[in-house]
Amino acid sequence: MNAPDRFEVVEPGRALGALEPAWTEMLQASAADTLFLTPEWMGAWWAAYARGRTPAVVLARRGAAIAGILPLQIAEERYRGGIRVRVLRFLGDGTHDSDYLDFIVPRGDEGSVLPAFWAWLRGGAGPLKYDLARWNEMPVTSPHVAIARGLAAASGGLLDEERVGCVVAPLAGSWDAYVARLSPRMRTKVRSLRRNLESGRSVSLRRAATEKELDQALDSLFTLHERRWATRGESGVFRGTEKRAFYRSMGRALLRRGWLDLHTLVVDDAAVAHQFCARYKGTSFLLQEGYDPDWETLSVGNVLRGIVMERLIEEGVGTYDFLAGVSSHKLSWGGTVKESTRLTLKGSGAKAALVSGISRLAAVTAPLRSALRRKAR
Repeated sequence: MNAPDRFEVVEPGRALGALEPAWTEMLQASAADTLFLTPEWMGAWWAAYARGRTPAVVLARRGAAIAGILPLQIAEERYRGGIRVRVLRFLGDGTHDSDYLDFIVPRGDEGSVLPAFWAWLRGGAGPLKYDLARWNEMPVTSPHVAIARGLAAASGGLLDEERVGCVVAPLAGSWDAYVARLSPRMRTKVRSLRRNLESGRSVSLRRAATEKELDQALDSLFTLHERRWATRGESGVFRGTEKRAFYRSMGRALLRRGWLDLHTLVVDDAAVAHQFCARYKGTSFLLQEGYDPDWETLSVGNVLRGIVMERLIEEGVGTYDFLAGVSSHKLSWGGTVKESTRLTLKGSGAKAALVSGISRLAAVTAPLRSALRRKAR
């Protein structure tokens, strides 16, 4: 198919308002279709985190038709703790909330749209002029990764690539079949923890189904999350107002769409643990969780996860995505690693050339610095 013939930069308010139906239709037609690229997620994220960022939702057009969408932001940042640079990122990146970010391009059209996006961005000026671009959290299975990597490498613009992982657990089948796939030790743990908690206690699962229930569950989640982290001398992610505002706004958007999976474990009429998940096209994404540290010895967080997984299996959800890194605990739930990549690319101009030089110097001196650190121990 022919390459786009023009590009248009629009404000998030318009892109997530009047253009929302076209955005949703294009996302569903793309290989990048995920919760974190929906207008619902992007709108809540932008409303909470707009301060200090310049938005730039780019539409690639063929005539009047939209051929691709690139949700972007630009912010002033420090590169390697030194010089201040203008950094171009996907909208949704930079706050440890969004995974699986990507270009939004119809399947089969990537080969014409992505090179056009790349050439247009490289010649960008004004609000889109950047020193450094970070294409973070792109799934390695995305057809866009190889294209973006090749375009950057061909122009000498690829500075760095890092792989990161999330853990996903398949839930297909029955609860008994799922538990049977776990290691013998984990099978015993899942069953015994629930049995121990239920012994002599009233245990139930509550799911937020109204805005009032959402607010009540979030208030409790924020409190329990902070209490748990305080036992480690840390504040937790909900100390700031932006994160709380995002979860309230995003929670309402998910609730309206029927995508909210906010579950509370209630023991003897007390909320002792919460899981905030989002359900999208057969996958439940674990976004946040918290539990009462007074109940830690009874592993109420693990009990809740097991009960939620059993409920998801009964409702036909096929995958539970832990998100946010790889750990032995996540893998013990029958998970496998799903990788994403983070590409760091050089922009144009004098400062971009300086950034490139610093990057090359850091790569050359990395073995020496590592050796000196080992010697100093």
